[in-house]
Amino acid sequence: FVTEHLFSAAQQNNQNQQNQNQQQKHDIFVGNLAFSTTEEQLIQAFSELGRLVKVRMVKDLETGKPRGFAFIEFEDPQAALSAIRNMNDYELNGRRIRVNFSNSSHLETLAGELGMDMSHANSQRQASRDAAAAKEDKSGTQAVAESLKTLTKGEMYDVVAKLK
Repeated sequence: FVTEHLFSAAQQNNQNQQNQNQQQKHDIFVGNLAFSTTEEQLIQAFSELGRLVKVRMVKDLETGKPRGFAFIEFEDPQAALSAIRNMNDYELNGRRIRVNFSNSSHLETLAGELGMDMSHANSQRQASRDAAAAKEDKSGTQAVAESLKTLTKGEMYDVVAKLK
């Protein structure tokens, strides 16, 4: 049993684009969700990265209760890849969520074609957090500079794009 939140206004205007890419969904898996997480909270957190097409929260067939994971479909593949890079290990409702490629997604292939090493981004984020924890006595400016040094070119682009 899956509940779906469909977006209509702007997405309906882009129906022609979606028809062309219909067999290629730009969807991602989001796991380790708190059972209290709502579709609206996912929409709020992920829509900052790009336009969403659909949010599907998976629920138990018998009880109707959330199973703790969802699938989010983006209009743009770059936004979906950005979500995987930037939202994995993000804290939402007291839980560190897991964001990854969905089984039905072509995004993993696309990331490879673009030369993006998505596993490297995850290990770099962890190294950045570890370095920040080890250097707690540094000033805020120094800590930010140290963290920025550990980012890949793609992650740095995402940071700069959000600052604009």
